[in-house]
Parts: sequence; structure tokens; C-alpha cells
Amino acid sequence: MTEKRSSRVIGITTLASAVLLYLTGPGINLWPLAFVALVPLIQLARDERLSARSGVKWKRIVYSVFVGYYLASLQGLRHAHPLMFVPLTAMAAYLAIYPLLFVVLLRRHDHPLTAAALWVGGEWVRNYFATGISVLMLGHTLVDMPGGWLIQIADLQGTYAVSFLIVIVNYAIADAVSAYQGTPARWIRSTSMAAVFLITSGLYGNHRLSYPVTPSDTRILLVGRDEQTEYQQDLGREQEIFNRYASQTIDAIANSDVPIDAVVWPESMFSGGQPWIIADAELTVPEEAGGEKFRFTESQFREIIADTQRQFVRRSINLQAAMTPLNEGDAFPPPSIIGGCGVVRYGRTAKQYSGVLHVDPSGQVEGVYAKNHLVMFGEYIPLIRSIPILRDHVPPGLGLDAGDGPNVFNVGGLKLLPNLCIETAVERIAVNHLHERPEANAIVTLTNDAWFDHTAVVSHHLRCAQMVAIGTRRPVLSAANGGPTAWIDSFGKIVEKVPLDEAGQIMTTPGLDDRRTLYVRVGSWPTAIAGGWFIAMLAMMIRRDPTRDQP
Repeated sequence: MTEKRSSRVIGITTLASAVLLYLTGPGINLWPLAFVALVPLIQLARDERLSARSGVKWKRIVYSVFVGYYLASLQGLRHAHPLMFVPLTAMAAYLAIYPLLFVVLLRRHDHPLTAAALWVGGEWVRNYFATGISVLMLGHTLVDMPGGWLIQIADLQGTYAVSFLIVIVNYAIADAVSAYQGTPARWIRSTSMAAVFLITSGLYGNHRLSYPVTPSDTRILLVGRDEQTEYQQDLGREQEIFNRYASQTIDAIANSDVPIDAVVWPESMFSGGQPWIIADAELTVPEEAGGEKFRFTESQFREIIADTQRQFVRRSINLQAAMTPLNEGDAFPPPSIIGGCGVVRYGRTAKQYSGVLHVDPSGQVEGVYAKNHLVMFGEYIPLIRSIPILRDHVPPGLGLDAGDGPNVFNVGGLKLLPNLCIETAVERIAVNHLHERPEANAIVTLTNDAWFDHTAVVSHHLRCAQMVAIGTRRPVLSAANGGPTAWIDSFGKIVEKVPLDEAGQIMTTPGLDDRRTLYVRVGSWPTAIAGGWFIAMLAMMIRRDPTRDQP
């Protein structure tokens, strides 16, 4: 076969795998294709024509195809900001490395278990390296599978466990295809192994799905809208968005014939141009406070902060009063508010957070959660504060600080674990938080996905949340602006969802699931073994003679 024809075959083979993976994605949801999507890559890894002479070329072909796959799958990120084309391209270029390394390393270790370990090992690495990302993991392809039996194994090792199963099945089908084509293959061993994994996973899933969940009497109203937001959003627009959320919430509660324990507003929607400001015991008055000619004393600055807090509380009390309808002459108690809000903390230095506030029925701020995992290039730029020439030209919102741990909000009979935005798309965040705060019996997530203009990125985010629900066995209550306002139970099933382009609300009474999963108890260290092996194999490959490329 000529080199030109060989390149064409490699390109078509790789493209077949990328297209099959894309067809399992949101909007198309052809989940059965997940069980054959990697077959072309496995066959490619066994192709003896991939010699040392053509090594660089075929690797470039595989890499380029998967750069295109990730660009197509995540293209919705470009809507967030005109400059997002650069981070989107960088992310696609980074993620495409992993399918290529899967093929390269599988050529040296061709076995069903090693194939599965290589794939999930790569997923583990990318969930930690460069801040981590869980979007587009292989296991997410089965989220829409009817019945959900196979994905229940996620309570063992999260999405990694589902990915492992899918690779085992793909390997068996690749062996069966090779046997049919007359190529020697250990198809009996691999297909038997795949059958055992599938049957065991199905039986396990059926058992886990039968677990009794205790009904909850706590009523939580998830409020979602589709308000367009911008990086440089003026005060008037922030207040307009606040008022629209307030009006919708007031109307929803007025039409309810039962009391509501808490209302949840999405990320940043509760700010309304008025962040929650905190003064630490040790406080340094910022140099810019008071202007050039006058500097506030510490006591003056503390009084200013206390006054802003009083204004914030008054606004909350007024809002809750409007949320308190009369029912046959008797007023229901006002609901708590869980809302996404900017938080500023003045201590030795001033810090700004994307936060979640828990406002109790009396209007007081009962709890604060500061977002732990920030969005690279969306909420911060690495090292930007170390470059004086650049830090003064960064748009507002790109200089946020990260919080340092979880919190739990007590609402009625529920203990809610809050998280924000991308934190459900980095699976380990919710898992680690629940490990630290095991008393939480539900996860409430606030997000603003209007940045992505109803593209598949929003649905990918929802898939991540579904797998988090299974991995932790905690219902996930998602309030979103322009995104997945949804009630997900502890089995990963979407109980109710608001369409992306509509304003709506969901009354939830999440069930209480008292299971503490293996994934929460021990984390992902079993998968970390595969990740360590993946890194070791990569290091060994790099140390080898670069001209050596045996099948």
C-alpha cells in the first residue's frame, strides 16, 4: 500500500471513531454507539503498517482528527467571550493528546484490561492536570441509556468505572471483528470477559436501583431563567436581572398552596450589584479606600462594611416579605434564599469570590460558600497577577480568588452541600467535599450557562451532574441561568427539567438516600493506580529510542 493511501486509511479509521463518539453526544444521544466507538482506534493500534518510518505522520493524523472532534463538541465555549477562541483551541489541542496516547500505548500493551486501564488512566490524569476537567469522559455517553442499569457502577469509582466497562466491550468487539476478518485474535477470552463485566454491572445496577429512598418533606424551589450576561455588565443590568428573578419567584410562591422552605437562584443572580462584604478580625484598609486625599481609619472602614451588610439584609427582608403569601388568612413563613452572589472579604488583603449565600427566613446571612474551583481563562488567568503590565488590563471577573473548602446549609430537614458552575463538571470537587462533609444529604448547584448560548456544552454540563449524583448517591438540585435547571435524583435520573431557553421553576422534594458510596469514602485512588501506570508507560515510551515503533 502506498504511503498516500495508507494515510487516507488512517484518517478514515480515526475519523470513524471520532464521528461515532460525536453521535453519542447531546442532541443525538445514540448511546449504543459508545460500545463500538473505540473499535477503529483499537484496530488502528494493531495495524502493522504503522511503522517507525511513518510514525510521526500517522500520529499527526490521529491527533488532528481528535482536535477537530473536541473543537466540534465544545464549540459552544466560544460564545462566552470573543477571546475564548484561543482557550477553546488550546483545550481541544490538549484533550486530543489522550486518544493519541491511548493508541500509541496500546500498541505496546495489547490486552483488554490494559486497554481499559490506559483509557481511564488518561481520564484520571486529565481530571487533575491543568486544574482538571471531567466533560466528555467516555462514561458520559451512557447517561441517556434507558433504565440506567449500567451507569449505577459509578458509585464505585465515578464515571471512570463506566468508562472502564465501555472500553472492555469495545475491545471484545474489536477482537470479534479481527476474528471474522481472519486475523488471529483472542476473541473468546475478550468476549467472555466483556460478557462477565456487562452482566455483573447490570445485576449490580439493578440491585442499586432497588434501594429504598426516604421521602423528604422539605420543599425547595429551583428558579431558572435565560438572561443574557456579559463580562462587563453595568449596575443597571445587574439590578434588572435581580428584579426579574425576584418577580418570577414571588409569582411562583403566590401560586403555591404549600409553604416553601427555600428558593434557589443561579450563580451571581442574587448579587443585583450588591455583593456581600465581610470584614475579618485582622483587617488592612485598602490603599484605594477613600480616594487619594482621604484615608479611612480601620474603625471607619469597618462601619462602612457593617452599613453595606445592613443594606443587604434589608433588601433580603423586603424580598422575603414579598415572597410570603397569605393562605386562607394565615401567612406561610418566609422561605430561606440560597443565591449566587459576589462575596468580598477584607482581611490582610482584599479578596473577591464567586459565592453562594444562605439567607435564613429572618433575612440574615446564615452561611457563605466561596467557589473552590475557578474557571481558567474565565475567572482567572494563570500568573496574571505577577505581570504588572497585564494585570491592569484584565476584564472584571477575571481576578477572582478561590475558596478553601466546603460548607453545608441547613434547610428544613435537609443539609445542602453547595457548589458553583464548573464544580459539577470537575467530578472530584463534589466527591471530595462530600467526603469532608458526609452529613450533607443533597447537593445544590448554582450555575450560569447563558455564556454558552444553548449549545451542547450546557447538556455536557448536565451529564456531568447526573454522574455526580450517582457517584455520591445524593440528589443534585441545579438552578441555572440559561442552563440545566433540573432535579436529579440519587440514581442519576432527571426527575424534572426546565427547557434551556425558558424561564421556569421546579418544586423539589428530594428523597433522602443514606448510602455512603465507595467513591466518596475512598475517592478515586483505585483509578489513580491506572493513572500512575499511564504516566509510567508514557515516561518509559519517551525514554525509549524514538525511532522504535513496533506494533
